Amino acid sequence: MLSKKSLSMILLFTFFIGTGTYFTFGENLIGPTPHYITQTITADSKTTRTIAWQTTPSEVDQFLEYKELNTSQTTLLVANSQKLTTNAEDMTLHCVTLTGLTPSTTYDYRVGSHNNWSDWQKLTTEGLDTTSFKAIIFGDSQSSDYAVWKQTAQTAWSKNKDASFFINMGDLVDIGSHYDQWKSWFDGAKGMIDTIPVAPLSGNHENYLPGGTFSPAFLYLELFNLPMNGPDGLKGQAYSFDYGDVHFVVLDSQAEELDKFQPDLLMKQKTWLEQNLKATAKPWKILLIHRGLFSHPDVANLNELGKAFVPILDQYHVDLVFTAHIHTYGRTTPLLNGNAAEKGTVYISTGRSGDKTWSDSKQKPSEVVYDTALDMPNYLTLETTGNTLKVTNIKQDGTLIDQFVLKK
Repeated sequence: MLSKKSLSMILLFTFFIGTGTYFTFGENLIGPTPHYITQTITADSKTTRTIAWQTTPSEVDQFLEYKELNTSQTTLLVANSQKLTTNAEDMTLHCVTLTGLTPSTTYDYRVGSHNNWSDWQKLTTEGLDTTSFKAIIFGDSQSSDYAVWKQTAQTAWSKNKDASFFINMGDLVDIGSHYDQWKSWFDGAKGMIDTIPVAPLSGNHENYLPGGTFSPAFLYLELFNLPMNGPDGLKGQAYSFDYGDVHFVVLDSQAEELDKFQPDLLMKQKTWLEQNLKATAKPWKILLIHRGLFSHPDVANLNELGKAFVPILDQYHVDLVFTAHIHTYGRTTPLLNGNAAEKGTVYISTGRSGDKTWSDSKQKPSEVVYDTALDMPNYLTLETTGNTLKVTNIKQDGTLIDQFVLKK
């Protein structure tokens, strides 16, 4: 596996190959002013929260200050900081993981240094007895014009301010080594991503270098400080977290792009996935993975990913699998070993939240609901209440595409 230093050299040599023009938001980083404040999911949302932000390259210490809502006593923590060179600009990344937080509590926080602070933001921890919560789910947000992603994200957030966190299903950007696109992505999520945590996945485009070549998802792993509870050698690429009665598992599906760098990607994750699902006592189990597990369009045939993972999903009774990649929405009947079953796993292709479409995508035989998503982007909500789990798929203009309920 390549070191971060080696990956940095690869990126520096390839950043300057032309790749077209992309719509970007905002301005370059200015001085020590905090930009792109990001909350990231942690394995335990009851007592911990990771917060990151960016500034221009600086030797000045950065801090996070926080306090419980409606109180005056604050705590000041020094950020862990590291410099990063990208194709767009140099920067310093700053990160603090808060620990020992009180469940069911809202905090005010701000980040910065000396007289250069961000506005006060809010974060809310998970409750001790969370049997109900809502999450927002976005399919591929990669775009040529990230104004589309911004509209989808801000529409979903404005309609779902009660969401506890949001998920992006991979291909957040079109070329993962282009920081200009990441700036656009972060800008599109502003207001949401600094208020609730994101649980991101790496898609194949996170591994893209200019010119169509591949590398490990260097910028993705640097920009998101993800739970480090995945397989050895794949920390951050695969991870798991709990929220309420749901156990979420995130896998990296990019065996094709990472073959030269991580040839054991699937085998490591297969072993870890079985151990991970065996260990959880949560009644609901959900897998998040960018690529689908069945060949297209014949859903009865497992692809390489499916052969590795589906038998484990069946064995441990995973309830839902969310995928992305094909930019269309589809929901299958419950499946067991690829066949319709009364009790099985429902597979959902989440559509797209950016402006990229795929007109050649076809409905699979086992999909009971299908939408091409050619007319406009969509987003999903996931809601749990007691023994009920509800998934809703909504177009950007509010049109309902699909809604279904699972019960235990």
